[in-house]
Amino acid sequence: MHKITSQKNRFIQFWVFIAIMVICSNTIFAQENKAEGRLLEDDMIEGAAEKVDNSDISIDSYQENLTYLLQNPININKAGYLDLRNSGLFTEVQIRDLLEHIKSFGPLLNIYELQTIASFSNEDIRIIKPFIRLDGSSINAVPFHKKLTDGDYQYFFRASRYVEEQDGYIPDSTGSTTYAGNNLRIYSRFRYNYQNNLSYGVTMEKDAGEAVFGPTQPYGFDYYSMHFFKKGTGNLRALALGDYEIRIGQGLTMWSGFGIGKSVYPVAIRRAGPVLDSYSSTNENRFMRGAGVTMGLNNWQITAFASHKALDANIDLIDTVSDEILQVSSIDESGLHRTDNELERKNAINETIGGFDATFYKGQFNAGIAAVYYNLSSALSPPTEPYQLYDFAGNTLLNASVHYNYLWRNLLLFGETAVSDNLKVATVNGLILPVDPKVDLAVLHRYFSPEYQSLYAATFSEGTLPQNEHGTYFGIEVKPIKGWKVSGYLDVYKHPWLEFRTDAPTYGTDFLGQIFWQPSRAFETYIRYKHEISDRNLSNDYLEEEPNLHVITSLAKSNIRWHADYDVNKSLTLKSRIEFTLYEEAEGVPERGYLLFQDFNYHPLSSKFSFATRFAIFNTDTYNSRIYAYETEVLYAYSIVGLSGKGTRTYLLVTYSPTKWLDIWARAATTWYSGEEEVGSGDNTFPGLTRSDVKLQFRFKW
Repeated sequence: MHKITSQKNRFIQFWVFIAIMVICSNTIFAQENKAEGRLLEDDMIEGAAEKVDNSDISIDSYQENLTYLLQNPININKAGYLDLRNSGLFTEVQIRDLLEHIKSFGPLLNIYELQTIASFSNEDIRIIKPFIRLDGSSINAVPFHKKLTDGDYQYFFRASRYVEEQDGYIPDSTGSTTYAGNNLRIYSRFRYNYQNNLSYGVTMEKDAGEAVFGPTQPYGFDYYSMHFFKKGTGNLRALALGDYEIRIGQGLTMWSGFGIGKSVYPVAIRRAGPVLDSYSSTNENRFMRGAGVTMGLNNWQITAFASHKALDANIDLIDTVSDEILQVSSIDESGLHRTDNELERKNAINETIGGFDATFYKGQFNAGIAAVYYNLSSALSPPTEPYQLYDFAGNTLLNASVHYNYLWRNLLLFGETAVSDNLKVATVNGLILPVDPKVDLAVLHRYFSPEYQSLYAATFSEGTLPQNEHGTYFGIEVKPIKGWKVSGYLDVYKHPWLEFRTDAPTYGTDFLGQIFWQPSRAFETYIRYKHEISDRNLSNDYLEEEPNLHVITSLAKSNIRWHADYDVNKSLTLKSRIEFTLYEEAEGVPERGYLLFQDFNYHPLSSKFSFATRFAIFNTDTYNSRIYAYETEVLYAYSIVGLSGKGTRTYLLVTYSPTKWLDIWARAATTWYSGEEEVGSGDNTFPGLTRSDVKLQFRFKW
């Protein structure tokens, strides 16, 4: 009886929630916001973040660069080709047309002069307007010593924790705990920035469960990062000391920063950015530590870099006499050092990297050659699983590549071909074609040999690394009439060799379609459908008689989403979403789920306070049918929550800026589960059926 009542209440709750959102939509739609357009930063970051499934990537650096560009817009009258390209705001066609327009008619006098350039639509101008300016003094005329001191100083301190105490923090009968430290996560950072031309700073962090000082952390925080970075326009184009990022070509040899692959922007498939850039994120693995320099020599831009840092690794073989680590089974990229086993893996081996990239620029064409050499102080042991047969093993690895970028009329061709020292190849090549102002097309082909090996590669692919994959991608974006946009992609791929949980060569198809409508500046909405089919071993749940029999089956996962944003006025924005998911194995039972949420974001222009809050309802049959949702966070943090099971979730973020030099963020979030299963597992098990976290952040700026 209780179960029937619970289901009835949930059914009523579901439809009441939908009714509220529909009423809100109809009411607010009639009220048009006359503001010049709301800040686009959150929308751009959500679009970039949705695809990463909450992995620990350097999206905070992406967000910081975007925020700083809002505060220090790029002078498009004085910016060169690389400045415009590295900003990420313009297409190759727009960059060419803008530079030719300025060369022919002189500097732009008004931003809406961009309307006279065919490749800039009104929507393009609206999007880039907050990030650009038309005047300003030259940075190069400022003496170096003033660049070192006359910029913007910021200091951040952030503390967060789960409210409930997980099992790993509870003392056993002897009074000891599994985790060495408390459940606070602490982040501290100082950074100086002079108009995105020169920066230096230090970042410190401890994860929840890690100690501060004491026998396991004698140097205080678990993680430290320091950097100095300077841009230039003469022969010295960039200089990096300490921690930095390297981006080469399309990422087949190295891409240590954030990059977009398949996303809701189906034509944005080309990777672009500065080869050498600063690093101040908290990912403890995907960065360089040492020095890098970029030199400009006539039409050439040459980057050379060297890095040496310690890595966490699972120890496989040790010399019992000298205690020297001879072999490791894998590199641990979790960055966690809470337990005895995790501390044993900390800084187990050293990694040394050296490399270069030399790119030639001539008009609308550029091409480059690059090489990266890796050396590990202890060898990676040969893999033991069949699907890992071609993975890298040993001490040294060499990658080399050629890459190109050519704009012919409106057709952009780009690509990279790389080889590892076993002479196996990976290649990715694509084209982007604006058929007319209303239609953009993109095509990308990739082939990654199962035997191609890399350590820091990150490119356009279905898998994590460019290995064991052959596929073709088609993307399209159509703007049939004002306010409407239809977009989507189709990606067809195969894995010629085995994969994890897939004991045979397999095929896959990934499709996304979206219809977007913006009838006014105050209201926008879209409907999105995503469907992916892939092959995998049949779950043991369906192999009770022969659980060790490896049967390949087809998996299908579909998501359909309706989302709407509407501005009540200049201060209040509402966001609504309804999403359904379906997960099916060919021989299994369909697993379904849904998510509904309503956001209220209040940012009064004249008030020192603002807030953002959400109420969400979710119900999924299993973890397989989980649904991800991006949440508004404190500045330079991000949260993409995967919701599964049955329950509700809410959060409240309050921002207070009492003075020009101080900002304060406070955030609290709670998930209530209505079930009997434990929340979490192992040492991360939560008591009861709730999971709550709180966060407090301060920013001092001067």
